[in-house]
Amino acid sequence: MRYTFIMLLAGTFLSGTAAAEQILLNNANSKLTLSIYNQNLALVKDTREADIKAGVTDVIFDGVAQQIQSETALLYGQDIKVLEQNYSYNVITTGNLISQSIGQEVTTVRQNPEDGSNIFEKAVIIGSTYGQPVLKFSYGIETNFPGRIVFNKIPSGVSDKPTLTAKINNKQAGKKNLFLAYLTGGISWKTDYVASVTSKDRLNLTGWVTINNTSGVDYNNAKIQLIAGDVNVVRNNIQPRMMMTKMAAANTMDAFDNAESVAAGTPEQINNYELYTLPTITSIKDKQTKQIGLIEKSAVKFEKEFNFNSPLYFSGDYDFEKEHPTITYVFENNKASNLGLSLPAGIMRFYENDKNGNLQFIGSARLDNTAKDETLRLNLGEAFNLTIKGKISKTAEKELERKPQNACANVKLLKTYTAETTINNADTSENRVIISQNLPENYKIVKESLKGTAKNARTRQWTVPVPAEGKTTLTFTVEFPQNTRVCN
Repeated sequence: MRYTFIMLLAGTFLSGTAAAEQILLNNANSKLTLSIYNQNLALVKDTREADIKAGVTDVIFDGVAQQIQSETALLYGQDIKVLEQNYSYNVITTGNLISQSIGQEVTTVRQNPEDGSNIFEKAVIIGSTYGQPVLKFSYGIETNFPGRIVFNKIPSGVSDKPTLTAKINNKQAGKKNLFLAYLTGGISWKTDYVASVTSKDRLNLTGWVTINNTSGVDYNNAKIQLIAGDVNVVRNNIQPRMMMTKMAAANTMDAFDNAESVAAGTPEQINNYELYTLPTITSIKDKQTKQIGLIEKSAVKFEKEFNFNSPLYFSGDYDFEKEHPTITYVFENNKASNLGLSLPAGIMRFYENDKNGNLQFIGSARLDNTAKDETLRLNLGEAFNLTIKGKISKTAEKELERKPQNACANVKLLKTYTAETTINNADTSENRVIISQNLPENYKIVKESLKGTAKNARTRQWTVPVPAEGKTTLTFTVEFPQNTRVCN
């Protein structure tokens, strides 16, 4: 079994050839697979059966996407050689019908003002002005006809669906599958998550895929595959290398069906991207938005943190009041937390029941593509019942070294600051607030009321417990060297 592959070049014409037999392949019996990317892009893989005679034949694929990127099209089949390809997207519209019917006779309909009956007449369209027909009647020419036009037929050059026509040379007559693949714009997908909090450290998580189709064609009974990750796309010369190479390397007629066994929610890795294959065949109509279930997990473990980045600045007196910490939900994406799967980027919305059992929306956050075993941190807003104030309470400096230079001197100082941060908790339960403080270079903590840890070279962090309906004050003293220039 041998295949010949050729990339189809849009707008190529062969002159001097005899008229070839035409075969119309409608999309009613297409076998479709859509690989949809996050970037308003999809790879359409369309299989259609045809009974083809030996020799040169024009094969017409109707129902291809209006936003097809024709330079990416790939057509192949057993013992088939592609000679040329044309894409027609001149679909039926009022303007197209008029412009393609110039010189043709049509029927006009206008209303009799006396009795409301229809008056039918014959006219020839001799031109159009801004989409309005210029009509030649037996009595003269009308440029602003006040009635309707009835077209006797669809004019040549206009079709009810976008079509792709390929002139092929078939070596052996008989029934065979023709495989057409192309990239198209107008199809996108995104993920939305619903997190229902059931206890202080558990929630139920549901993930939905939302697919939006504005590509200009229906996809009936299609297998859907979703690619998570940002695929590099050269806009003016798009080559579907990842999937096309995989198909070209396949030596079987079912090259489009390699991933059928992958279950939803269990992605396959392909070229460092995640490939999700939905388990059921579905139809996506043009200008339709469809939601499909992707994942469902119960009793997912999480931790709720209150995080606060202190704005204290160590260059003099400074204070702040009535700041609030950020509410952060932390997930370990592993099996121990009842997760452990790849999560496509999307928006996660959180809900929780109040004391009366009424469901309330408590916030949302956007997550990036998250691989298995990564930590997921989502900020939901500010904690209303926790207020924070802080100030620099003491300052001091000591001269360590002085180096005269002309009329000035380079002086090295040791600066010391004492800071205090007070957290007030109006909640009826104890809370713990993580305070992060940016510090000067080469700092040293002289004293602190709670033991902190170095988050990095310039940031120190404290976890501060705050009793229910109470407050806690964190104090620390920091010293650091600073160079300055003093002139008389």
